Amino acid sequence: MAQQGNFKSPSRMGTLGEGAPLSSSGAVSAGKPRDEGLTGVDFERRSFLAKAVAGVGAVVAVSSLYPVVKYLTPPVKVVKSVNELVVGKASEVPANTGKIYPFNEDKVLVVNSGGKLTACSAVCTHLGCLVHWDSKGNEISCPCHGAKYKQTGEIISGPQPKPLKVYKARVDGDNLVVFKS
Repeated sequence: MAQQGNFKSPSRMGTLGEGAPLSSSGAVSAGKPRDEGLTGVDFERRSFLAKAVAGVGAVVAVSSLYPVVKYLTPPVKVVKSVNELVVGKASEVPANTGKIYPFNEDKVLVVNSGGKLTACSAVCTHLGCLVHWDSKGNEISCPCHGAKYKQTGEIISGPQPKPLKVYKARVDGDNLVVFKS
């Protein structure tokens, strides 16, 4: 037989009629009718389960997306800006050669031309390619678009809009020191 008690199936609705007793309207075991209990609180099982599943889904989504977002966003790189920095040993740049060193947020090309040290930015002002020292032509050249600079960073030829930023270099004992000009 069908379930007895407070269950209101469509087939039983007609038999309850208008004068159904208070217990058939959904009284709880403490004797209070449902309508007089907690107002505004929905104790329906389906809505509770839907909210619980949505909450678990939100937690899973956040925990899955967090590492992806952390991977895709680059870390903030804090570079301490200094006016003077020992970048290496003086022996690393023999006569008629050049070498690139990091300095603050820039890369610096140190050139030793017959014992005379010069330093300028190693980033081409055209499109940001790294330049190099061409010992045959005694010039700084950019391999990307053929820009040419003097040893002091001044423009010789090419598409670049500005000269290279100039730094200074000196030998301090055995150390090579680069500093802002």
